[in-house]
Amino acid sequence: MNKKKQFNRYIPIPIKEELDKLYHTRKDNLYTIIDLINRKEIYFKSDLQKKYGYTEISLAQFKELLPSSNNLNSDLDFLIEEGFIRRNNFYTIGFKSKGYKISSEYLGKSIGIKIQNENINKRISKQIDKNKRMKVKNLEFAKTQYFKNFKIDIQGANSAILEKAIAEIADLCNTLNLRFQRKDFIDIIDCTPNSSINRGQILIRKEGKELLNILHRYMVYSTRINAINDGFLFFKRNKTNGRLDSNLTSLPSFLRKFIVSDEPLMNIDIKNSQPYFFYTLIKNKPEIEKSELEKYKELVVDGELYEYLKNEFNQMNSKSFCREQIKKMLFKIFYSKPNSFLKYKEFFGSVFPTIMRYINNTNSKNHNTLAIQLQTIESFTILDLIMPMLEQEGIRPYTIHDSFVCKQSESDKIKEIFNSKFSELYDALPSLHEDFIDLIEEEEDEISVWDDEFLAEINAWDTE
Repeated sequence: MNKKKQFNRYIPIPIKEELDKLYHTRKDNLYTIIDLINRKEIYFKSDLQKKYGYTEISLAQFKELLPSSNNLNSDLDFLIEEGFIRRNNFYTIGFKSKGYKISSEYLGKSIGIKIQNENINKRISKQIDKNKRMKVKNLEFAKTQYFKNFKIDIQGANSAILEKAIAEIADLCNTLNLRFQRKDFIDIIDCTPNSSINRGQILIRKEGKELLNILHRYMVYSTRINAINDGFLFFKRNKTNGRLDSNLTSLPSFLRKFIVSDEPLMNIDIKNSQPYFFYTLIKNKPEIEKSELEKYKELVVDGELYEYLKNEFNQMNSKSFCREQIKKMLFKIFYSKPNSFLKYKEFFGSVFPTIMRYINNTNSKNHNTLAIQLQTIESFTILDLIMPMLEQEGIRPYTIHDSFVCKQSESDKIKEIFNSKFSELYDALPSLHEDFIDLIEEEEDEISVWDDEFLAEINAWDTE
């Protein structure tokens, strides 16, 4: 007789210890609710998720696993009354759901608990099967490969997540002039009783609130790799911009080296990717002055736009902005309302006046217009054109939006096909960057989601 599969749900260790002391008839429901609060964040990656805050979860999402309204409401109320989770009751029917988060005193290391409830296990299994059955336009071959082979070195990834959190807490404590030992940092992450005094010393300072963000990120990273390890995979096209969303696209760059492969993996990506695709959009626009367009083209094709803007901006404003600050500046210029970030736009307009006017005109009605246009061009080119050509050669790389994760033996052929198609399409080849994936320690992750929430955040940054 086949043994029925049980699935793990992950909750903070101190919450598990407290729940063990309490009587509740539906413990598995409680584990499922707590797990979902973190699991909801595995699907996307944006600056918003780097901060400890509320995660919007609709009742419909809870009910996929816990369909009884009476039990669900009772279980949510129990967790809130006991102080394990918090709920933000600001919501708008049909637009904004209530938000939930783990109470700050319980942020830290989680433990996997095997669900005993047969019905919950069946519903989890149904979710997994639903993801596998989801059709992906032009990428069925890649989807099959992904669900079959995408795995992660869970031990190595967990170690990297821990070391990253330890380093971030150590840096924070140095800033606050607090002297703790490595064991103290681990106790804080494990949320042990011994850590309460040290946590208090950090959190009492205004700058010490960053500790909550660090622990929140630690938990989100852990949830992401646990989902991969448990086979909870997703692979779908974004309905708004056509991009591919997967466990890989939401994985931070420092964890990609732990993808399991029988051959060394390479990462091939486009330099100045978003500015390059912007060039493909404007290259035939009559309102763009030709010499200005040629200058912009030369910079993005050579992969030097950020460096050029950095030098110009620092010289004009007596600043010392680094490349990543300029990159974020350009995001703000490209994807904000015309009346936002006026100082930045004045600078960019002094270098590229007709291009700046085009950006403002494009975003005049909806500030996400340009974002969607660029993401759509990118996704169509990479996923609908390049990937099927690679399949004809028997090559099935993973993609991270504008980049390919491939076996070392496949990299030359991928570059050859990439260059041939881009030359045919756009008459301008972008520069490519290639490296072994295990040599990529950490980089400023490219924004991978341009939804309304992220774009709203960009437009809330207008403080310069």
